[in-house]
Amino acid sequence: MRECAIAKATKERLLSLDVNQNDEHVAAHDSIFAPEMLGILLWSLIPSITIWIGLYHMKSAAWAYGIYHVLYLAPSIFAGKHLWMKTLKKPKLKHVLWIFLAAFLFSFITVAAYEIAGHVVLSNERVGELLRELGLTRGNLILFGLYATFVNPIVEELYWRGVLYNELERVKIKHFALIWSSLAHALFHYLIFKLVLFPVWNEIGILMLAVYNGILALIYKRSGSIITAAIAHGLLTDMACIWLILDFFRKNPSL
Repeated sequence: MRECAIAKATKERLLSLDVNQNDEHVAAHDSIFAPEMLGILLWSLIPSITIWIGLYHMKSAAWAYGIYHVLYLAPSIFAGKHLWMKTLKKPKLKHVLWIFLAAFLFSFITVAAYEIAGHVVLSNERVGELLRELGLTRGNLILFGLYATFVNPIVEELYWRGVLYNELERVKIKHFALIWSSLAHALFHYLIFKLVLFPVWNEIGILMLAVYNGILALIYKRSGSIITAAIAHGLLTDMACIWLILDFFRKNPSL
């Protein structure tokens, strides 16, 4: 009997040691300084390089999108599909209706602000030159608009919220996933803003975009649907950008 008790106690002790070792392994794996986590953080900064190559070196919006989407987002989305597949859910009707209402108001306010104070933020002449340089014309605006409004929001949300945000939630720092994913997503837009916005407004634009990304992360988290976040992304920002470009072409018929 005594030998059985000793054997039982020994077994429980060994199991306890295994559990503690597993906990320590998980804690080390989830640390922000763990090699795997550092690799994930550095990988999230690569879009700045893809945008620089496409817009500054190749002078093409199509190439910028292609490099960013095909060579960066697509492999990341596929590798992390286990993170977002569970949130590939049908959005609730009330959420979609609220997003449509918010998108209408946001687009109206954005275009109105551009009409009133656009000259303070950017140079219309420089925008016209940039559109020509990047190959964006009236003729291909419809194709560009469809791609920017439907494809871009889906692939960006699958990665920035579906993969990166979920992966970073393992880090035991409060709101770290929300803050890093929002800032990293906003950061590579600096190279885009720099082409059209006046100094200082670049930085203001990045901060505003980071806050907006945080809102998208909250929409994703609260709704539990990556599709809801993609709809919000496409209608709130990308649609507003298309309206701005349309308004710009209206005011500059010679382009």
